[in-house]
Formats: sequence, C-alpha cells, structure tokens
Amino acid sequence: MKNDLLPLVTVIIATFNNSRSLKLTLESVLAQDFTDYEVWVVGDACTDNSREVVHSFGDKRLQWTNLSQNSGSQGAPNNEGIRRARGEYIAYLGHDDLWFPWHLSGLVSFIQKTNADLVHPLSAMFSPSGLEYTVGPPSIGRTYEDHFVFPSSWLHHRRVIEDCGSWGDHLKLSRGVDMDFQRRVYLAGKNILFYPRLSLLKFPSAIWRTYALDSRPPQSDYLDLMKSNPVNLQHQILMEAATLLARQSNPRIPVRQALRELYRSLRHKIVEAYGNDHWPLAQLRCWCVQRMRRRLRNSRGLPPHQPHHQ
Repeated sequence: MKNDLLPLVTVIIATFNNSRSLKLTLESVLAQDFTDYEVWVVGDACTDNSREVVHSFGDKRLQWTNLSQNSGSQGAPNNEGIRRARGEYIAYLGHDDLWFPWHLSGLVSFIQKTNADLVHPLSAMFSPSGLEYTVGPPSIGRTYEDHFVFPSSWLHHRRVIEDCGSWGDHLKLSRGVDMDFQRRVYLAGKNILFYPRLSLLKFPSAIWRTYALDSRPPQSDYLDLMKSNPVNLQHQILMEAATLLARQSNPRIPVRQALRELYRSLRHKIVEAYGNDHWPLAQLRCWCVQRMRRRLRNSRGLPPHQPHHQ
C-alpha cells in the first residue's frame, strides 16, 4: 500500500556553478501539471549562489544538498540524489534543460500503463543556430544498447537502480556515465519504451558555453514561450523538425564525404563485431573519452585547471 506522505516521483538535478540556468530549469519543474513530486538539487561542490536560488522559490518540494568535493561528473550527484530519493519513480533533469508542463504527467501515465522500466519522450536539441535534431526511439536495426537518449528525458522505476546498480565512476568508464547507465539497463533486460510526445528541450553546455560568465542563458526565451503557450511552441518545434528532416532527405553528398561516411560505418561494424569491452578497445575507448572530456572544458566555458561538470 502506497504511503500517501511519500511523493510518487523524485526529480534529481545535478548542478555545478550554473545558478542562472538552474533558476530557469526549476521554473519549468514548478510549472508541471503533475504535482506529486519532490526535487533534489545536488551540487557538485558548488561555490556560487545555487543554494540561494533553490531556496528563493519557497517551495518545500525543492531540496538542496551540496557534495563536499567536486567529482567532475553528473554521476556522483545523481547517486546522492538517488540515495535521498523517496519516490517510486525517478526522473533526471539537467541544470540547463527545460521540461514542457506535461512532461511528468505524460511519462508517469505512460510507465504505469505499459509497466515499462524506463520511458522517455521525444527530445529537441538546440544550438545557437536553432533546432539541431530530435531524439526519439532507436532507428531500424539499432537498440538502446548504442542509441543514446538524454537523461533529462528519462523516467524510470526505482527497481532499475536495485537491479542494475547506480551511476558509474566517469574516470573508469570507456563511455559517458549516462550512456553507460542506459546501456546497463538495456543489457539487464529492462523494458525501455518511447513515449511519443515532445516534452524536453536540451541546451548542451559545450555548445552554449553556459559556464562562461559572459554568456546569456539561452533557455529564457523558450521558457517564456513555454509558459505563455506551450502547445504553440511544441507545434513550432515539430514543424522545424519536419522541415529539417525534409531538407536532409536525399541530399547530394560529395564523394569525399560519402567515402568518410563509408569508412566510419565500416569501422563501427568492425569494432562492434570485435566487442567494445574487449582488450585493447576498452582501454583505448576510456582514454579517448577522458581526452574528449578535457577538451570540452573550454567549450563549456570552464577553466582548464578545475574539474568540470557534465
């Protein structure tokens, strides 16, 4: 029997020194048409005013804790949030992403109806140039083993953690902590399903340099539209996505680009056939992932001498 004092959903927001974006993200959470949730905002040893931003809303559902040491990844804050979570379902939200008002209500209804283990909606990724692409279910011939879905779109049952374990240590992984977690869930035989509605807007920090002090949070304009007329905003984005798809259909690809794509495809198939987790590929992948993380520091607007947050 469900304890009525416990929230149905725990929302976990891992954050690091990005209070301007965090404020907008929390506004999108509080605008949800589903209210049976708690929120754990977990700082990765934040030194800015993120704590004050969380408390400024005066909402008891919003709770704050701060790790004593910076981990440099969303994995450790997410694990702390999971440790404190009381909800039957767990949702994640990046500190610079936005949810449409129907995000939680739609996913909760869908996961209860289907009895799935993890569900996710259609997501839209934005750059300064506009809509870049959308993320939905795996394409034909692919599975969730290698089809990446943004964690900000996930809602999973608590039993997923109990059966598959928590988020991994990014310093020991040959792939991102989010992809590693999703892959383990899939390989454990858990049922992952796509909910066919747009409900997440993604703003990657590496593209927007959101950690840089001179940057302007890109979410502000979208949040205003999301509050005033979310259905119209959804329609606009879906039309942009359809137009983008039309432009990409049957393109004229230069011979050099076609050869590069063929090489990448063959390389992927060879590596896949050999096995990503076998020596020496696992070690090489781990080295490449760590090098990429270091290079992304500048793109995110973070100083080179400090750990960064995903």
